[in-house]
Amino acid sequence: MQKIVLINHLKEPGNKITGITNYLFYLLDELLLGDDFSYVLLTCWDENNLPDMLQGRNLKIITRPFIESTPKNILNQLFTVPRLARKLGCVLEFNPNPVGCFIGSVPLVSTTHDLYFNVSPGSYKKRHRTWWNIFFPLTLRRSSKNISVSENTQRDLLNFYPWATGKTCVVKEAACLEGYVQPVERGHFGLFVANITPNKGADVLLKALAVLETRGCPCRVFHIGRDSDRYIERYTGELALTSPPEELGYVADAQLCVQYSQARFLVFPSLYEGFGLPVLEAQKYGLPVIASDIRVLKEVAGEGALYFHVNDAEDLADKIQQLMSDNNLWSELSAKAILNERKFSWRKAAYETEQVFHGVLTR
Repeated sequence: MQKIVLINHLKEPGNKITGITNYLFYLLDELLLGDDFSYVLLTCWDENNLPDMLQGRNLKIITRPFIESTPKNILNQLFTVPRLARKLGCVLEFNPNPVGCFIGSVPLVSTTHDLYFNVSPGSYKKRHRTWWNIFFPLTLRRSSKNISVSENTQRDLLNFYPWATGKTCVVKEAACLEGYVQPVERGHFGLFVANITPNKGADVLLKALAVLETRGCPCRVFHIGRDSDRYIERYTGELALTSPPEELGYVADAQLCVQYSQARFLVFPSLYEGFGLPVLEAQKYGLPVIASDIRVLKEVAGEGALYFHVNDAEDLADKIQQLMSDNNLWSELSAKAILNERKFSWRKAAYETEQVFHGVLTR
């Protein structure tokens, strides 16, 4: 008989894709192929809005309203999750979010994607830091095992929470895009794929584009994602940049695949990342990456990227100019990018996650 696992997805908004929701849905798609566990998804999503890959599967869905306030959301989980786990006979709770229900009678496996609030606290609002500093340690303490999505995230976690040694492990994610795109001639433009926050290095990119303008070789870049605080507009004005990134906003997955297949490069100038998923998405379509030389991006991008010194706009401009002009280098990096992306898979992530579940239940 299959053991029942309750998936606590109440921290993510309903019917809206977030990074954590994407992680869960792609992982769950593969977990549902296993024979040892059955899954109950406690979520704020309406069942008919779940992606096609989760429709018609052996998956029980329980929908609850989304509560935006973090403390109210967690308080609601304290009353909801343990009761449901008992009622349904669950042997394990899995939380794809790093914060959540920190009480319960069944073992908890939680997931840490990044340590933004610890690494760069000054970049985030005080109330957000406060809730993190309260609820993350509580969730981590309750967790029988905590999954980090990269070696770098695990390293950061143990640096700030050394008492968690022994309960952490690494299960790497994979690209969250599917589908084949007919190869076409590459355009002469780059992509910047990010919901812009202080760690994404938007200012470094705009400074590099300004350097390229002064050299007489401006470069066209499209920004895909949200820019809620108008970083691009602000830095464009400060730098008097005449050709800033063109903002496309949010695009559907099909259009994102087309952009990855047509661009010349992906620029990823982050100062800090937990994983850096757009790197693998780009490499899936043979798109070379220009990334800051922080440890996590070297871990994820491998040999399918050019690296520039973090925060160094001149060096980034050099790398963009190099990749735009050198076709042999581009072809070499494109081939390496495809090979690197194939090292990551959701099937592997699901297998390793199941092994974590087994290990917790055995212990």
